[in-house]
Amino acid sequence: MPARAARLYLFPAESDQPSQVMDCPAWWHHGGLFEKYGERALGLGNPIYVDYAFLLTPFEALEWDKQCREAFSGDVRSHLRNRDAEMLQFEAALKSSKWVIVESYEWESGLD
Repeated sequence: MPARAARLYLFPAESDQPSQVMDCPAWWHHGGLFEKYGERALGLGNPIYVDYAFLLTPFEALEWDKQCREAFSGDVRSHLRNRDAEMLQFEAALKSSKWVIVESYEWESGLD
């Protein structure tokens, strides 16, 4: 059974800055993204896997990030390592973005 993962593409507001591609942060609730923004999901046409992408504004991404951080603060994984610096860097990247594309894709977990 394939598992789902997410990747983010951050496109900067300034044209002289590079775009960024990163894995979905550990504190983001991936399933919740589909509940909230799923009507925007576009199928990517992969004939084998069911992959989607949807577009978020930086404001939407920052609001989602804030909600997820609050929920994650009670999660045991939040204490496994200090994520404060990682969260600050991610927030800065979102604030400097003009668009955020979330790609949700299937991958073989090897646990079949």
